[in-house]
Amino acid sequence: MRGKGFIVAAALSCSFAVEGAIIYDNTGAWLGGYGFTALELGDEVHAAGAERLVTRLTVGVSRQNVPGVGDFQARLYANDGTNGQPGTLLWQSALMLNVQLSGGVQLISFDVPQVAVPDTFTWTLESHSTGVAVGLVNADPPSVGSSPSYDWFGHPGSWGTVQYSDWMARVEAVPEPSSIILLLAGLGLLGTRGRKWQRI
Repeated sequence: MRGKGFIVAAALSCSFAVEGAIIYDNTGAWLGGYGFTALELGDEVHAAGAERLVTRLTVGVSRQNVPGVGDFQARLYANDGTNGQPGTLLWQSALMLNVQLSGGVQLISFDVPQVAVPDTFTWTLESHSTGVAVGLVNADPPSVGSSPSYDWFGHPGSWGTVQYSDWMARVEAVPEPSSIILLLAGLGLLGTRGRKWQRI
């Protein structure tokens, strides 16, 4: 019984330890530039680590130094389209309405329901604001993960690229269930060995 208790306790402590990890982040490296369009605009991400169930997408935006409100919708795509374009839509947020904007650079976050992404994927943001446009802000280099020196803009079936520094974003994810099961199985083996050692 003590051996089983050890395994359960180890598994529980591990389940608490297996939390979200950052697989891409360049939010600490604003370069001072902006990008404005009524189309979707975003970045291709080469994710770090092994976690691939996305739980949160955070994007840097600015309303050109003028306070106001904006509406936003975020998306995640697999880059399985023609010539590596965004192709399969993996996730689309609800429309986030009337977000209060300071006018300066600020981060807005979208909760993502553990959406599985490949090692390379693209996030986009579609933004709308009355009177003054809301744009993405550029930031380089990433402190976690990497991104090519071009950005995607457009919409499904009609994508273009612009050679520019990356847009500010952070992506958080958790491991896929199979990874957690393997980890817990390893703990179980350790627990069994511990019981045998205690009996000697």
